Amino acid sequence: AQATVQPVLAETGPTTGSTAESVAALTHRGLLAQEELLANIYDAVNPSVVNVNITTQTGEGAGSGFVYDKEGHIVTNNHVVEDASQLYVTFADGTMAKASVVGTDPGSDLAVIQVQVAASELVPVTLGDSDKLRVGQMAIAIGNPFGLEGTMTSGIISALGRVMPASSSRYSMVDLIQTDAPINPGNSGGPLLDSSGRVIGVNTMIYTES
Repeated sequence: AQATVQPVLAETGPTTGSTAESVAALTHRGLLAQEELLANIYDAVNPSVVNVNITTQTGEGAGSGFVYDKEGHIVTNNHVVEDASQLYVTFADGTMAKASVVGTDPGSDLAVIQVQVAASELVPVTLGDSDKLRVGQMAIAIGNPFGLEGTMTSGIISALGRVMPASSSRYSMVDLIQTDAPINPGNSGGPLLDSSGRVIGVNTMIYTES
């Protein structure tokens, strides 16, 4: 596309600088636009993302989640909370609240927890439509990898319709979204977003051969 643009520019008026400089300017503007898009998504969605901290009989663990509604429901992974004896969430502004598990689905590795927090303090996410996704679309993850709160990574949707065994069920999870956006331990339960900042999936597992 860049190779076809330059002759048009040359024919419609005088140019300043070389072809390489013109291409560099176009690329620079494109990068700035993408950076602004990502920054705006982060500002809008990060207040909805929580750090999920659990205590079990054998130690402690952590994951991510996101606010679903103004009633305090938070979506996360089942494997994040399944053995929890105590459960707390920390919001982006540092507010901490005790949570309880209200529903789980081990077959899809999903869970819903709830906090008793004023509705005015909760920022629910906007849901997208994963049925309309196409390979190659932008994919953005916000979560708490390695306990590093509010971390954003981005990539693309690499494939759709993957099938993988569930970690805490004898069933397989179907229709999974594969992405090359970096996902690390602690991202589990956090949202996967499209380029409009809408939730299109829940980060569930990392596949690696190492």
